Amino acid sequence: MERGKDVAKLVYTHVQGGQFRWVTVSTLMLALGTILHLVSPSVAGVTPNWTTATYCVAIHLTRPTYRQSVGIGLVAALINVMTSKSAFPYGNLFSEPAGALTCAILVSLLGRMGSFKLGKLELLPFITGFLSTVASGGVFVTILYWVLGLPTAVYVNAMWPMVLMVSLCNGIVTPLLYVPAKHLFARRGYVTDKMGTTDSHEGLIITPAHDAKISIEHFNYYYTKATTPAIKNINLQVNEGDFLVVTGPAGCGKSTLCMAMTGAVPKFYGGRMEGMVFVNGKATTQVEIPDLATEIGVVMADYDTQLVTMTVGEEVAFAMENRGYSPEQIKERSAAVFKQVGLEGMEERKITSLSGGQRQRLAIASVLATDPSILVLDEPTSSLDPEGTAELYKLVGTLNREHGITVVVIDHDLHAVLPYANRLVLMVDGEIRSDADVPTTLRYMYEHDIYVDALPSIFVTYLRLEAAGYTFPAPWLSVAAAKKGLTSVVH
Repeated sequence: MERGKDVAKLVYTHVQGGQFRWVTVSTLMLALGTILHLVSPSVAGVTPNWTTATYCVAIHLTRPTYRQSVGIGLVAALINVMTSKSAFPYGNLFSEPAGALTCAILVSLLGRMGSFKLGKLELLPFITGFLSTVASGGVFVTILYWVLGLPTAVYVNAMWPMVLMVSLCNGIVTPLLYVPAKHLFARRGYVTDKMGTTDSHEGLIITPAHDAKISIEHFNYYYTKATTPAIKNINLQVNEGDFLVVTGPAGCGKSTLCMAMTGAVPKFYGGRMEGMVFVNGKATTQVEIPDLATEIGVVMADYDTQLVTMTVGEEVAFAMENRGYSPEQIKERSAAVFKQVGLEGMEERKITSLSGGQRQRLAIASVLATDPSILVLDEPTSSLDPEGTAELYKLVGTLNREHGITVVVIDHDLHAVLPYANRLVLMVDGEIRSDADVPTTLRYMYEHDIYVDALPSIFVTYLRLEAAGYTFPAPWLSVAAAKKGLTSVVH
């Protein structure tokens, strides 16, 4: 294996949706094809084969393997079996995979020969739409000819001309579908000029320069089709036992940084990544997202989307069942997790009956169920009231101090979280402006007039009194610290 010598020079690009984007695109296109098939009128007894046309577009856009293309054809066949009014609909089980495979072969072979254009019009969708329908229709009418024992004259003089007319229709409608579909999926990031993952790190031995729970080194990140980086030259280490808070103005890149820690950037969102992110010494580009989830648990701002079952007990068990835990392990681990988050005795409660704060605790419990050593919370208090926010951070602080879980919090509301934090990172325009202990970064924000609206009012009061000549034994990060400081001045 080759050793990656300079992490700063490592590059990894990924198309949004990754290796499974062909599933997403083909599913949406076949759904469109089904609708068009059901509502499209025939002209002189001829109507386009919308199913074939739409999967041709999907194969053009995502370039699946031959095996994947046959799979697309089989799905199309099942749709046709359920919606077709032909005398022998089961012929589709052979004809549509044949058409999809023909399209994949044509796209692969002709695509290597360069672009086929007439002015600005791409001709390849016309060619594949026509020939794939000839292949699919030819197989279908041949099966029909054999099964029903039709006269050869009908097969040659009636059925094949009908196939050719439908194929000509598909040669026309396939480009008409291709152009808007290409623009739509390009805007969504599912289609780019580089189809697939490039600059793969397979075969490289990549090691971090720092022994940390999370080590982000020379990290730059560009969203798909972006020309400027959303994240710029980030070097950040999260050490074992840290309670790190990342803050900054909206759009500064803090949530993107959070997603990079989980491997979702760029493996889910797509784009170009330079440098490297390591979690427990493992390069995120060399570990799949589900495997990273056993190392680092994530609770999103919209935590309700992470809850997928009916009851509290089922939710926590679900995460462990997916990872092959035994029933005994699930029972033991569930009891421990419910005790950690304060949901003991609520296992049978319906999730819909829980308060916002309780659902937040449940989301954390489902993440903790698989015993990750790192917990990342991305703006977890966005939908909580002040009381719920205070309770949440009290819980997270306990998990950090008493259970040894390393915590990273992305938040803009600092009042409740800072008493539990040992480090505060300020991000502005995709860059880290300050990475220090909490009072130092807060002072930096105040003195440089950066995102001062987020400063806790009690700390601003402390700085103003300090400027007026008062001295205190410690900075004010909480009401208790302020009371203690004022008492020392009075006495």
